[in-house]
Amino acid sequence: MAPLDAPLDTYSPLELEQAVLQRYSVEQRWSSPDQRPVSMATAHHAADAEDAKLHIVEGGRWLLTSVDGSVTAYDLDHPNHRGQDIIPQYTGMAAPERTTHLNVDVLRNTSTLIFNVAISQHCTADDDAPPTWAHFWRVTQHGAGMDAELRAVHITSFSTPGNSICTAAHLRDKHYLQRVKYRVDYVDLIEIYAWEESNLHQHKKSIIKDNNGGAILRLLPNDRLMVLRYAEINIYEIPPFATVPVYDRYQGSQVPSVMSVLLPGDHLLEGGVSSILMQPSDTYSLIACTDTGIYLATLSAAASNVRLLHAITDEPCDSSDSRLSAAHLGWRRAYFRYYNDALATRYHAGWLDAPYLDDG
Repeated sequence: MAPLDAPLDTYSPLELEQAVLQRYSVEQRWSSPDQRPVSMATAHHAADAEDAKLHIVEGGRWLLTSVDGSVTAYDLDHPNHRGQDIIPQYTGMAAPERTTHLNVDVLRNTSTLIFNVAISQHCTADDDAPPTWAHFWRVTQHGAGMDAELRAVHITSFSTPGNSICTAAHLRDKHYLQRVKYRVDYVDLIEIYAWEESNLHQHKKSIIKDNNGGAILRLLPNDRLMVLRYAEINIYEIPPFATVPVYDRYQGSQVPSVMSVLLPGDHLLEGGVSSILMQPSDTYSLIACTDTGIYLATLSAAASNVRLLHAITDEPCDSSDSRLSAAHLGWRRAYFRYYNDALATRYHAGWLDAPYLDDG
């Protein structure tokens, strides 16, 4: 059966029926107590696989990997095919650096698969780190089925105004966000760029001062930002944007949150955040996992609340003592990978009256 990577009206009734049955079998598999290994495909990475940043593009067909600023795409529907190099190394840097973040934003209302890719690069050493670079590409799928391929076009690249280390990044629509530590100035900043209007000579950006430690950051519609830190979730209004020279070292200011909620527990588990559901009544919902359980969190200006979906009883309070190596949360399922085993669980978040699910 051809993958559903083209408009639905191009498929026969039989192909659509097979797609539905395939999805149903996956759902049944999650419900089964059978402990036999699930099906698995292995993609053979050329080198430095342990250092690669990975991203599965929405839809599940394409796996993107990046080590040194270049990007390779693997077709998971045809795992025997070798990877396709779609984005080369950027040649405008003084020296190639490791890829530290790989972000993807899929465009909506297009007849074929089109997505933007943001690649962050910097030196991982703390001392004498060069500026952080960000590169932006637009990738389009050409063809369908076994003949499909991805082609990328470079949009823009730019760097921070000083030597820095990027600790978090997120891409959504016209905005790109990065949390950056400037060693010389001893300051941590959240920088939000209008990335299509930023280049090697000038930045269009908004800056928030942030000295409270590492966090998970998510861009929201209507110029808002969600920050998840420790066991607390806050939503902020993004300050006005300004167009400035690249060398401008404005350090922003602290801003108050407009919505917040505190989760039970001491810390969020790494990877323990789902996509974000945005409702018309200026309300945001998401699934988040702390050391005490999986929770449905709802934030609004009127009232915010938290509901337990699945309790966790064996996770230590101190994250450094955890056996957990990765967590992946969705709206119905969660997958936890430990050093020696793994756990998959299902839960029911209840009916949420909202049509839009953010994939960030």
